[in-house]
Amino acid sequence: MTSLVPSDSLRSFLEQASTRYQESLKGSPAETYLVEERGLDNEVIERFSLGYVDVPLPGHEKYQGHLAIPYLTPDGSLTSIRFRRLGGDGPKYLTVSGDMPRLYNTPALVQPYTGVCITEGEIDAITAEQCGLPAVGVPGATSWQSVWYLLFKQYDVVFVLTDDDKAGAEFGQAVSRGLETARVIPMTGGDVNSFVREHGADALRRKLNARVIQDSVL
Repeated sequence: MTSLVPSDSLRSFLEQASTRYQESLKGSPAETYLVEERGLDNEVIERFSLGYVDVPLPGHEKYQGHLAIPYLTPDGSLTSIRFRRLGGDGPKYLTVSGDMPRLYNTPALVQPYTGVCITEGEIDAITAEQCGLPAVGVPGATSWQSVWYLLFKQYDVVFVLTDDDKAGAEFGQAVSRGLETARVIPMTGGDVNSFVREHGADALRRKLNARVIQDSVL
């Protein structure tokens, strides 16, 4: 299994891969997916170093044609890359064999906020950030790790933004079970991204209670 902190050689490989895939994003199916289907703007796409696997590095051949989602640490280094299928059959999200579940967007955890959001998945975390809400993503509804509770003890409030389905409800229960400051908020009719695309960023902020956000997060 991959260690929590990648070796120097693995980190170098990840950085090379991420740079190549980011350079391949412009005009790619991944850019179309992010902008037209997911409603993300260019600033946030660049900020999160999202990419497209056009010419894969050795070992990444099976991810060709996928969206590349780098996992960046607060100091800007890479710990992993996950991949999102843009078409065809099979799992939507792929993790490199042997890698461990990791929280996405950990830079949000070192910002001077007294509240934070937890979402299901990377795209939802990026969407919340685009709306001005600090957010980390869990790579799948069943991927929550109990050791992560320690990272959220520092907050006055933790908004758990769940998908509006059974898996989302179970995810909310798993996170809130050991975190008394958690507030589970289902995304009516879908997930964070679909809610924002339908109702707008202000609606998401209102759903979390504008006064609480102002006092506790922003």
